[in-house]
Amino acid sequence: MTEEQLTPIEGVNLSAVPTRRQPGPPPPPACGWVERPAPERRGRTVVHDAACRYVVGKGGKELSTLEALDTLMRNGARACHDCDAAAALVPALELGEGYE
Repeated sequence: MTEEQLTPIEGVNLSAVPTRRQPGPPPPPACGWVERPAPERRGRTVVHDAACRYVVGKGGKELSTLEALDTLMRNGARACHDCDAAAALVPALELGEGYE
């Protein structure tokens, strides 16, 4: 809407109305984890930290933390030991052992 299209409303003070578009909300945070096929064996997967050198720029399925934990509970899945995935996710899995 342009300034020419606006008309004042009698008796209404519009001085506090913004005249410029406000910035939108910040973008959602990037997912923290990425699932990629394991290089050593077909049908297996590895969960990496999103900043891991083995996944940056190489694609993969982005995962939330809960999705990463669910993935690691599947047979044939493991956490990468070259990034924070194993250190951060494996202890969380161990806390949940015995609960189903």
